[in-house]
Amino acid sequence: MAQINRQGEQVYVRVSRAERKALLQILERLEPLIDDSQWARPRAYQEEEEEREFQRLVGTDLAESRAADLAQVREALESDQRILLSSDSAMAWLRALNLVRLALAERIGISADGWEEQFTMQEHRRPPLATLHLLSWVQEGLVEALSAS
Repeated sequence: MAQINRQGEQVYVRVSRAERKALLQILERLEPLIDDSQWARPRAYQEEEEEREFQRLVGTDLAESRAADLAQVREALESDQRILLSSDSAMAWLRALNLVRLALAERIGISADGWEEQFTMQEHRRPPLATLHLLSWVQEGLVEALSAS
């Protein structure tokens, strides 16, 4: 089972080869959802003209930043090396996994707290909910490791 902990100033993500492969498959399957997600292009303005201008000015930067974060996660998982993350890299992982998780939740129809009660225990153990739980678990581990002093 994967472990995430802090080692000095770095975060160590210990995952088996099978877990790396599973996480890579999750990214591969869910990344296309991001482009269709409301989370991919947050609205800054209610007025359409102002919103178009905002997207023109920062939309490309946001997309490039998201792509860079996802690339960091993918590269680390594809490597056979130990995954040691700086604080900045761990934050990139958090942003990338959060975006993927939110896109999946949106696709499932989850939009508010308390969603867990909407599903049976059996549903929680099968995709896509099991995938959502896994992504949330990795995020939680990263947050705890970054918070550790």
